[in-house]
Formats: sequence, structure tokens, C-alpha cells
Amino acid sequence: MLEQFRDIMIIISAFLVIGAALTFAILTIIVFRKVSPTLDAARDFFTDLRSVSSLVTGKVFKPLTKGAIFAAGLRKAATTLSERSHRKEKKDGKGQ
Repeated sequence: MLEQFRDIMIIISAFLVIGAALTFAILTIIVFRKVSPTLDAARDFFTDLRSVSSLVTGKVFKPLTKGAIFAAGLRKAATTLSERSHRKEKKDGKGQ
């Protein structure tokens, strides 16, 4: 009698495990179908964002950086020329 009860419980447990696995698989498919369009939209959004970012970098920041580098070079050149002319004046005795 106990062996028959054990066999019935094993069969019921097997059906429950199979049912749980099928339920999990079905829920996974349903969630994937619902989330997939959202993921595609997010992927498209980030692709567009990457395009805009590269456009802004190419059209705004690169020229701005080049201008800043040029201005820094001019400033350094002016400082260097100014220091040289002050040294020259002091050397010639005109600065006193």
C-alpha cells in the first residue's frame, strides 16, 4: 500500500514539475513579446542619440577646441614677446 502511494506521489510530482516548466516557458515568451518592442525602441533611440552626439562633436566641439588652442597659442606668444621686450629694455638700460 505504501509503495503505491509513493508511486502516485512521484507521478503527481512529475506532472507538477512539467506544468511548472511549461508555465515558466509560456510566461517567458509572453514577457519577451511585450518587452521586445520597448527594447527595439530604446535601441533606436540610443542609435539616434549617438548620431546626434557625433554630429555635435564634429560641428561644434572640434572647431571650438581648435579655436581655444589657437587662442592659447596666441596668448603664449604674446606673453613670450612681452617678456623678451622687457628683458631687452632692462638690458639696454631703457627700463630705468
